Amino acid sequence: MAPVSAQKRLVSTYYDTPEATLKERGLTLRVRDQDGDFIQTVKAGEFAEGDLLSRGEWEDAVTENRPDPIASQSGPHLPEEATGELRPVFVTEVSRTTFAIEPAPGTAVEAAIDQGVIRAVDKDGLEPISEVELELKGGESSVLYDLAAQLLKVAPLRLEARSKSERGYHLVEHGNAPPSAVHAEPVELDRDMTVMDALQNIGRSCLAQLLRNEPAVLSGQPEGVHQMRVAVRRLRSAISSFRELLPGHEFERTVEELRWLGGMLGPVRNLDVFTTELLPQGRLRLPDQPGWDDLAATLDRLRIASYDQLRDAIESQRYTTGMLSLLQRFETPDSSGHRGLHETEAPGPPIGELVPRMLDRRRRKVRRRGARFGHLAPPERHKLRIAVKKLRYTVELFGNLFDKTELQGYVKRLKGLQGDLGYANDVRVAHEFITELFAQIEPRSAGAHAWVALLEAHDQKLAGGERKMRRNLRKLNEARPFWHQ
Repeated sequence: MAPVSAQKRLVSTYYDTPEATLKERGLTLRVRDQDGDFIQTVKAGEFAEGDLLSRGEWEDAVTENRPDPIASQSGPHLPEEATGELRPVFVTEVSRTTFAIEPAPGTAVEAAIDQGVIRAVDKDGLEPISEVELELKGGESSVLYDLAAQLLKVAPLRLEARSKSERGYHLVEHGNAPPSAVHAEPVELDRDMTVMDALQNIGRSCLAQLLRNEPAVLSGQPEGVHQMRVAVRRLRSAISSFRELLPGHEFERTVEELRWLGGMLGPVRNLDVFTTELLPQGRLRLPDQPGWDDLAATLDRLRIASYDQLRDAIESQRYTTGMLSLLQRFETPDSSGHRGLHETEAPGPPIGELVPRMLDRRRRKVRRRGARFGHLAPPERHKLRIAVKKLRYTVELFGNLFDKTELQGYVKRLKGLQGDLGYANDVRVAHEFITELFAQIEPRSAGAHAWVALLEAHDQKLAGGERKMRRNLRKLNEARPFWHQ
């Protein structure tokens, strides 16, 4: 590695209004004290969900350690109505060691090692900072991923999706509580985009959702697991929709990594559903059934063990390496020869022409899978559920290409049927889980009898909802495909 170029003590104070006006607009304002020199910085896009790497930034040297709303570069980006109410919100105190790195001729990277804390102003609360930040000073962006991969070989590093400012605001608003689960944000697309450009936007959005749910997953929040799994499935659905237009090797490599991530999350999600949904419903329906407490204790033990395994996987080098690879694959192509998913891209029609045909295929599959619904066995209904889910993900991913009102009506029908089929699938998986459960408890025990009673109760509930499920399927099949208007 290159010689140390600088060691600094940086104290940065972040400002906002009492109503957090800047945060609400996706802006941050800080004044940094660097050995008596003061730098004011305004950043935009700090809280954007869909792009972890690109943010606007403007800086000025200022004469005092406080905001200057009329500073020439950064001042114009501050809302005029907020400048009179600015107050300090939190402070970062960091010891920074920087290295100048030249990974290749004509390429310059600054690596900054930060050690310190985030401190809330006028409140108790500290959060440690221990991170390496890579900033491209010149050259192609692909070198950042290559350099990060090299660093992974010598240090147990992990990706951090949240900026210091995001972490600071969370500390002020929620203390040291872990962040909540993050839901998918709409993807901004244009009808004239190529397939590869659209996939790039979708990929970045899905990977941002995945990474931003890590803290919730690591703190044991079921919704975090669910949303991380949704991010994986949304991205797999988008890629499979354009499968015939993608280079074969690129498709297989990407799907293989996503499949591994999904495989990590599936068993944990199943135990979450058993513990937080199926079991409480069963206890309500059969309050006098013996063995509920024993069954709950067994499921909790299995669930805790599954979360431990998931944490180990997320904290592993394989996971971080895979995430770096996926992020690089959806990076903008550059002149260095790195093209990610754009590799061997062939000219083709824009997505405005392709998406209606793709949605037609998804819709036809739903109709085919749902034919003679009353005679479908649970495995076939599971296949129908997957087809419905893929149609919904595709509709939502490309939703901004179409009329919002028509879209919402169609998605509402999809959600209704997906919820019905999802519950049926949860019960199917619970039936299949009986072998694994009985390896943990005595089959003649009260807890085992409670599990059998739980399955019977949910089978009865499913039978009672059969008419509603058929009606929802019929309404979906009869709905006009809004994408052909």
